Amino acid sequence: ADTDPLPGPRIEPTIEPVRIGPKVDPRYASAMQPAYPLDMARDEKDGKVTVRVLVGVDGRVKMVERVSATSDSFFEATRRHAITKWRFKPATVDGAPVEGWREMSVRFEMKA
Repeated sequence: ADTDPLPGPRIEPTIEPVRIGPKVDPRYASAMQPAYPLDMARDEKDGKVTVRVLVGVDGRVKMVERVSATSDSFFEATRRHAITKWRFKPATVDGAPVEGWREMSVRFEMKA
């Protein structure tokens, strides 16, 4: 009699895809700072904004979500600037570009 156990299902090792998040495109690094909102500049207020941006496969910002902001003016200035000026190297999965989220912070400081 054959007493060998029946062969079970073959278990393949799982290989996690290599995921790399979006990175600031160095060619556009100098264009990351939004213009100071006029009302905040007039009142000489400093501020900070943190946003989550959805970076498309083309490296452009598709969506901006507010994480925190000192004021609505600072957030709006950052949101508008992010959509029009910010450029990234897109996120990748196994080397292929994909949409990806990235958190960014911007400081607004009046120079003394």
